[in-house]
Amino acid sequence: MPAVPNDRDAHAKSDITDIQGRSKTMRHFGKLATTAALPLWLWHSAAIAGEVTWWAPEFGADRAEELAAAFEEQNPDITVNIERVVPNGLQNRLLVALRSGNTPDLVDIANGWTAPFATTGGLMALDEAVAGLGVELDDFLPAALDTATVDGQLYALPFRAEAHAMIYNKGMFEAAGLDPDAFPETWEELRSAAEALTTGDTFGMGIAGGGEVSNTIFRSLPFLWMNGGGVLNEANDQSILAQPESVEAVEFYTGFLDDGLAPPSTLENDGNALRRLFIANKIAVYQSGQFDLRSIAEENPDIDIGTALLPHPEGKERSAILGGWNFAVPDAARNKEDALKLLAFLAEPENMGFYTDTFPARQSAMSMERFQDPQLEPFRDMLQYARRQPPLENWVQITQVYFDSIQEILLGQAEAAEILDEASQQIDGLIQK
Repeated sequence: MPAVPNDRDAHAKSDITDIQGRSKTMRHFGKLATTAALPLWLWHSAAIAGEVTWWAPEFGADRAEELAAAFEEQNPDITVNIERVVPNGLQNRLLVALRSGNTPDLVDIANGWTAPFATTGGLMALDEAVAGLGVELDDFLPAALDTATVDGQLYALPFRAEAHAMIYNKGMFEAAGLDPDAFPETWEELRSAAEALTTGDTFGMGIAGGGEVSNTIFRSLPFLWMNGGGVLNEANDQSILAQPESVEAVEFYTGFLDDGLAPPSTLENDGNALRRLFIANKIAVYQSGQFDLRSIAEENPDIDIGTALLPHPEGKERSAILGGWNFAVPDAARNKEDALKLLAFLAEPENMGFYTDTFPARQSAMSMERFQDPQLEPFRDMLQYARRQPPLENWVQITQVYFDSIQEILLGQAEAAEILDEASQQIDGLIQK
């Protein structure tokens, strides 16, 4: 899962005021329309009618509370209970809940979790319900919607879409004799810049090598993709981690630590640690999502923040993982009827735009003022290069093997080619199970 700081947008408050200020007449008719559109079978699914439990990650829980209040005003016969959950460990907690049947009615899940959860039978298929609720799927970013689809069926509804870009300190670039308005385009240029920026206890590049697994996955796997490698082949039925293109990319990524261009704490550093190091002027460049920008500006307003596209190998195209979050209704939810009403409310463009930390999954919500900041342009542009993670039930186990191999290489336990060959064999074993 990508780093998820608790940031808020200055325009968000006015957006939610508009939401809460809708006329009672419109609320009344909207409610009638939603109720009428529900399939008849849903009327028998509510074991706790009038009460919805929503698991909202801590980083967005304040906004969830405001949206819940607006929804309750529109639907006075429904109470929304927000349960704030910690993002780290949420995947395993929800998996346990799905297996036990003791689930919330609505939950936010990282988009990469949708396929593993759906293939276990833990999520409700939403095709019929979404169609009945009148949610316009044509308005969603196709790549985001793809993360919510498994074997042609919709098991979640995207609300947040993101791709990493580069964040850098323009002042450090100037001090190192580099052009602060011309961020490196290629790997070779990035490496040269990192060398120029590394001095004393300040390092040119920050990379993730520890913490929650997905922090390292999101920051390293795109390097393999853009070099023609990866963890799996296009058919997702064989590992290609030991192929030369993959090995070369991993060596490039881990080489920042090997050559002293990344801090010694790399093996412990996740996305949050990288942001703190950047704020403390200990690293000049790192890769992350736009959600870091507000925290940096608030905690160290003296930093002149630059943002840029991810560098690519000479003659090859950039790549990124399509991050983001989806709403899902567990198949064992006790109040599907009201959970789906809440889902339809949250899917409205203005509500989605208010709730998300990054970009909304609905294209119409992209026009909101909060998304027009020029600093966000590289993050928006990186969306065109973003790919979903493989929709495999055992992708979590596969990424753990990959993560472990990255750590071994960072520790210098063996040559990268040897470690990745062994990891590739382990991954093939997982695929064949």
